[in-house]
Amino acid sequence: MKKSTAVGFALIALAPLAARASGVEIGILADKQVGKVQALSAAASGDFPSGNYDAVSPTGFGFRVGYTFLDLKIASLGAAMTYHPKAEGDLKAAGTTYGKLGHDYAAIGLQADWKFLVNLHAALDYRSEKVTTAWNDGSTDSTTLTRPWATVGVGVSLPMPVVSPFVRLEVAAPLSTPKSGDSSDDFRKAMAPSLQVALYGGIRF
Repeated sequence: MKKSTAVGFALIALAPLAARASGVEIGILADKQVGKVQALSAAASGDFPSGNYDAVSPTGFGFRVGYTFLDLKIASLGAAMTYHPKAEGDLKAAGTTYGKLGHDYAAIGLQADWKFLVNLHAALDYRSEKVTTAWNDGSTDSTTLTRPWATVGVGVSLPMPVVSPFVRLEVAAPLSTPKSGDSSDDFRKAMAPSLQVALYGGIRF
């Protein structure tokens, strides 16, 4: 069973337990990750051409579980955990595709919400990101980086007696951005997303 499938089943299995607590949210996000053009140096390229590789900006999805530990009715503060399975895009240079770049992450952080006619959202989380290169000759390698991300969002919710559905548009950006260097690890880190735009929806108990 794939790791992403196993995590998805685990979150679904935890839902009945989470429902017994107050201030719990469970949701799914659909996102677009945005990268930047990066240079692959001759020292790091191996059997592949050095030069500028196009930005990789795949679409993907993730699972999130949150808990509100301070609710002041018009504002709330909580914590959240997110798992995002691998999203892949083509590794291209000068119009030629040389392989795939994959990116997945797990995150934990704090979030705040302000409840007006529309809900405003802000969050800070710490992500462990895995960046994978899968070249056309069958060779694969990966690099892990950890860095903080900041998120802002705007959305709406529908308060109901038992559960409250909600939907939110989020924009997230890392607070640090690695630069490409003279190693394949540096290249993968530099190719990691520099922006994430997501539509997030779910229910609160």
